[in-house]
Amino acid sequence: MRTGHADYRIIGMGLFAIAVLLVIGMAVEVQQRTPFEREQARSEAANPKWLRVQITTADSRREYRQNAAIYIVPSFSSTVPYKYKIEIADGKSESAVDLLHLSSGEVRLRNLTGIFCCFSRMIGLDNEPYTFQTVTPLRLPPGQYEIYLTTRRVFTWDAGPEEYNPSSFEVASNLLKIRVTE
Repeated sequence: MRTGHADYRIIGMGLFAIAVLLVIGMAVEVQQRTPFEREQARSEAANPKWLRVQITTADSRREYRQNAAIYIVPSFSSTVPYKYKIEIADGKSESAVDLLHLSSGEVRLRNLTGIFCCFSRMIGLDNEPYTFQTVTPLRLPPGQYEIYLTTRRVFTWDAGPEEYNPSSFEVASNLLKIRVTE
């Protein structure tokens, strides 16, 4: 019977060591993040459950020349059907506004189009992502950039067929890293 207790102590010490290493690893990871990365992680963590917002570049590249046209493409999806809707009337609805947050400290509108007061078009989100092209490209000077998107264009399923005001909650995307060279 003593042999059994010794086995449990060894297993317990092993599990304790693994837990300590995980906590140390997480602490190191958190400390290595910049304030910008921490803000993006906090914003993305606040997204509603089952909702996913991903951004990438239209050509899937991560390196561009100075002042090249960089098109940011967002994709919105929900792992649970009939949970969320998205406003898709870009340039025609006050709620269909996306902001791009750049690690340089800038915040830019994703689409520089006119905003009109009285048009709305909502569609449901599901596993198949809703993706739409950016009309206005980013043009950046040389440097390393981290970018994420925030928007109030996502609504709960019980929102009406048309919404004219921004959503009561904001959603945030993943962190996209790009490099711009001379």
